[in-house]
Amino acid sequence: MTDYIYAGAATLIIFLSLLVGTKKRKELSDYILIFWLLLLFVNSLSFIIIWRSNYPVSFAGRFIVELSEASIFIHGPVFLFYTMSLTKAGLTIKPRHLFHLIPFLVCLLILMAAIMVADGVGAIIRQIVSVCKMVSLLIYTTVVIIQLKNHRKQVETIFSNTENKYLNWLNFLAWGIIIVWILSSTGLILYGLTWFRIPQYGGIIGNIAVCIFIFLVGFFGVKQEAIFHFTPGEKRSIESDGMVDTAAEAITDDSLFAHTILPEENASELTINEKYKNSGLSKQKALDLFQVLENFMKNQKPYHDPEITLFGLAKQLDIHPNHLSQIINQHYSQNFFDYINEYRIKDVKDVLLSGKYDTFSLAGIGFECGFNSKASFNRAFKKFTGVTPSEFRKNAKS
Repeated sequence: MTDYIYAGAATLIIFLSLLVGTKKRKELSDYILIFWLLLLFVNSLSFIIIWRSNYPVSFAGRFIVELSEASIFIHGPVFLFYTMSLTKAGLTIKPRHLFHLIPFLVCLLILMAAIMVADGVGAIIRQIVSVCKMVSLLIYTTVVIIQLKNHRKQVETIFSNTENKYLNWLNFLAWGIIIVWILSSTGLILYGLTWFRIPQYGGIIGNIAVCIFIFLVGFFGVKQEAIFHFTPGEKRSIESDGMVDTAAEAITDDSLFAHTILPEENASELTINEKYKNSGLSKQKALDLFQVLENFMKNQKPYHDPEITLFGLAKQLDIHPNHLSQIINQHYSQNFFDYINEYRIKDVKDVLLSGKYDTFSLAGIGFECGFNSKASFNRAFKKFTGVTPSEFRKNAKS
């Protein structure tokens, strides 16, 4: 039955790869996803071979098995760069990034030498490779989780609506890998220190879990669109303001702990002032722009546009996006997301308190005030009022 499960997974991978490959507008993330799916196809093929013949006699079969064995060293970098391609504006693959392939190449050479010179890979070599694979996967997956955490902050400094921008499905996959890693580590320790034995490739539950992982990667990857669509000028602005600096620089550039202070609601005044000390915006100019912003928000209500972004609002005000971000952060101790949504919630409250729209649905009122989904409206309303929209309406009537 297991070989049929993996045969189905391999067929699904081919189908999903075709779906991604036929996209009219492909981003870097799509090309990385196609490569990732093909890598998973090799893994599925090797699992079928192992299940049917334990360890193949032919060189071709052994090559596929050992290539799949070494490919774990590629999954980590691919997962990271796929995440980066979605969370970092204008990412390009550079020659220095190829250094991430060194562990894979070294492992593949060792495994290939073992099957060409000797009869097979020895138990000690196999154990060393297993430990190295697990360490590599843990490092890359941890960096992905940090990257996604910082991405959430980035999104809230630029967008007023964040539906489908948080990449929760990638975060779910990352934590799923961590859980599997913990279980695998436990099994490896038990295998080495006790009489307890766990089959290397797992039973039916493990096989189904791998197939579910393949399905999730393909399903959500096909649907996922690029998050950041910026002009060159906008990209330079967010880079200079630190909005696209990511934890992934930890493993692709220099420092493991390189990151930028991003605007947070609970950031101290000292931290905020330190962040903007070299912005070039004088205190008086900041106050003048603050008044312009206040008047524009009250009179023009740009927040009723569900797609309004930091750059869109800055363009309407004819000011630099970095300066707009600074004003919001310094004067309100908020990021752009909370700043815009608080205005939207104020309008919703005014509508509900007026009693003129009692026949309108709560979701409809939320949409009119700038929200683009019922879920985001409910979350924001509860955040700023402490009650749900229905509870607020009920209290307003009593």
